[in-house]
Amino acid sequence: MNETTNISSQTDNQNSSVKTANEIKQKAVEEIKLIENLVQQGIMTEEQGLNLVNIITKQAFEKYTQTSSNSEEQTPAKTLTETPEFFQREGRTDVFDYLKNSNADFDDDEISKISSLVEKIENSAIERFLKQQEHEKTLNSENESAKQRLRANAQNSVSDGATNLVFTREQIGKMSGAEFAKHERAIMDQLKKGLIR
Repeated sequence: MNETTNISSQTDNQNSSVKTANEIKQKAVEEIKLIENLVQQGIMTEEQGLNLVNIITKQAFEKYTQTSSNSEEQTPAKTLTETPEFFQREGRTDVFDYLKNSNADFDDDEISKISSLVEKIENSAIERFLKQQEHEKTLNSENESAKQRLRANAQNSVSDGATNLVFTREQIGKMSGAEFAKHERAIMDQLKKGLIR
C-alpha cells in the first residue's frame, strides 16, 4: 500500500510540473505577443522589444528550471539540434543560438512565433532605414534647389557695373551719403535676399 501511495505521489508531482511548465510557457508567449503589438504600434522600438523578449525568455526559463528542480523526476528538455532554414541567415543565427542554449523546451509552434517576431522586427528596421534614406534624399534635393536659386539670384543681382560685391553692415555703416545713394539699389536688393550679414 505504501508503494502505491509513493508512485501516486510521484505521478502527481510530474503532472503538476508539466502543468506549471505549460502555464509558464503560455504566460511567456502572451507577454511576447503583447510586446510584439507594442512594437507594431510604435510605442516601443524594436531594440526595446527584443530586449524585453530576452528578459521574458530568461525569466520563463528560470521559473521553468526552478519548477523542474522542485519535482522529483526531471523530464529532459527538447533540444534544438537542426537549425531551421529561417535561422540560417546572418543575424538570425544569434537568435537561434540563444534559444538553443537557453535549455527551454520550444515546440514548433513557439519557434514559428519567435521566427515571426524576428521577421517583423527586421522588416520594421528596414522600413525605418528606408524612411530615413528618403528623408535624406529630400533634404539633399531641397538643399540643391536652394543653392541653385541662390546662384541664380547672385547672377541676376543688380550692380553698378564694377563688381557683384555683397555688402556687409559694417561697410554700409561706413558709407557716406553719396556712396549709399550710389549703391542703394544693390544694397536694398541684397537686403531683400538676406545676403547682408
